[in-house]
Amino acid sequence: MSDKAKENIFARIWRWIGHIQHGILRVFGLILMLIVLIALIGSIFSGDDEFEMAESGLLSFSPNGVIVEEKSQVSPGDAFTAALLGGGARNEILLRDVIEGLRLAAADDEVTALMVNFDNLLGATPAALHAIAAEMAAFRETGKDIIAYGDSFTMGGYLLASQASEIHMHDMGWVMVNGYAVYRTFFRSLLDRLNVTVNIYRVGEFKSALEPFMGDEMSEEAAEANRFVFGELWDAYQRRVEGARGLDQGALQVYADTFPDQITALAHESARATGEIALRAGLIDHLTGRGAFRNAMEERFGRDADQNRVRSSNFLEYVEARRPKPRERGDVIALITMTGTIVDGNQDGGVIGGDMHANLVRKARLDDDVKAIVVRIDSGGGSAFASELIREELRQARLDGKIVVVSMGGVAASGGYWIAAPAHEIWAEPTTITGSIGIFGFLPTLENALGEIGVSEDGVALTQTARFPSPTGGVSEAWNTILQANIETGYDNFLDVVGEGRNMTRAEVDAIGQGRIWTGAQAHERGLVDHLGGFDEAVTAAAERAGLEEGQFRLRRFVEERDPFKEFLKMIGLSFVAEVMAGSGLMPGGLLGQAASETGAELQRINMMNDPRGVYATCLECESFRRVR
Repeated sequence: MSDKAKENIFARIWRWIGHIQHGILRVFGLILMLIVLIALIGSIFSGDDEFEMAESGLLSFSPNGVIVEEKSQVSPGDAFTAALLGGGARNEILLRDVIEGLRLAAADDEVTALMVNFDNLLGATPAALHAIAAEMAAFRETGKDIIAYGDSFTMGGYLLASQASEIHMHDMGWVMVNGYAVYRTFFRSLLDRLNVTVNIYRVGEFKSALEPFMGDEMSEEAAEANRFVFGELWDAYQRRVEGARGLDQGALQVYADTFPDQITALAHESARATGEIALRAGLIDHLTGRGAFRNAMEERFGRDADQNRVRSSNFLEYVEARRPKPRERGDVIALITMTGTIVDGNQDGGVIGGDMHANLVRKARLDDDVKAIVVRIDSGGGSAFASELIREELRQARLDGKIVVVSMGGVAASGGYWIAAPAHEIWAEPTTITGSIGIFGFLPTLENALGEIGVSEDGVALTQTARFPSPTGGVSEAWNTILQANIETGYDNFLDVVGEGRNMTRAEVDAIGQGRIWTGAQAHERGLVDHLGGFDEAVTAAAERAGLEEGQFRLRRFVEERDPFKEFLKMIGLSFVAEVMAGSGLMPGGLLGQAASETGAELQRINMMNDPRGVYATCLECESFRRVR
């Protein structure tokens, strides 16, 4: 009998499965080759297309997505998960593209006006919103108009729209300017009911990251700090909007506080009560339906018959076509952008990897052409160990004679501030959220919960520390002592890091530390920040310190080198997810979809806590303000 005859049925099935796998791989390979071919052909034929400014001189800007410091590198798997929870991979618009575009347009005689719509703006930090608003105001100062339209306006969208020459809103819309709020979910009672033991180790009177595990309400210390910081953000918001709209001081506070009474009074008088309230308050200029607005704009700027819309040019396409070509030679200022949660290792995908970003700093430090390093930070912190790896490289760069300047984006708190500490200069926007100098660690254990169902852990340990903390067996008194001491040592390290970088004593740092957060303006008053200003001011300061004259240096971004083939596969994965999920995901849109997306983001932040010592310098409440709508 032959060998094949001796094969049992399972071996034959396995062999056929192998044939099917090889067939699928061949088909996938052919499809991939076809996609590459189509992409190449498309790039060849599209490469000859040149940007042409519309005769009307009107630019149209309708951002769809989140405004970010740096675009995320997201794997197809992560994109698929995002699609399941909240509608697929988010679109991202670079803050520097918006800023540069507004400056180019302000100086361009071909540009006559800007038309904006922020209905699909999904978020930006307060600092980013204020930076864009300032550039919109500068654009108007050149004598050019900005026309804003929205079905409704959120906090972030309205801050930008308020800079317009005229604001139109749909008859049934409303302006949701209701101030800032900071709320978190507390589940201490639930953990007690489930008999879960939460072992908490922290330093800092105001370090509130773990409060949801410790109680059922916000502590007075945390409430005090939040009122102080976010009150400053709300004051800045009011000043910006009221100044642009010519409103009395306090008008927005009155609008937000009296809105319930006003809508109740008007609800039965007008079908467009919410719009009438905004109109009477001076927040908008006109209540206009979509069709009426489109007709008005076509009458003013002309109609593009081919596109069936008002004659205009796309703002982001304009930026890409008109931005100056970078210098190819000359001294270099290295730009390293660090955005997202700080995690250990070579992580990527919208996070700061300790090893990866330390290596980027090292490359810039060892490059003879680099005379200065500018680090742009937008992070609420994370792993203390990963933060230290990056700080060490920046400190060494300074010791090697390189100029190091930090530019803080929307958030640069806790581990984000740890990284910034060794810089020659720290620049922050007035509305940057920073500080949060504090440390924590936590370990939930289930020994009591398991005991109720008859599960226990027992054994033999030859020393007091041989038995490590266990999720099923709890934490021994010896290890509780070790872990708390470890956290206290981490806080001492944090104080030393800041003290060395800022030329302050440990007592001085501790007085403004204790886990408390500050706005950029408040941090400047307390010596944690040197100057108030944006990215461009930080680059100019770095150039001056390095002795580089304006126009005689080039800014070069240092980024992790990626495998082009893997990046192509990621691109295919993201495109596939976007098409298959059709922007809706398994979870519906609206409030439920938003809640699912926010829950997923919170779980992801917890899952990324991979510090090898379990020590974290993280400001979780700060992360909430990296995406203000």
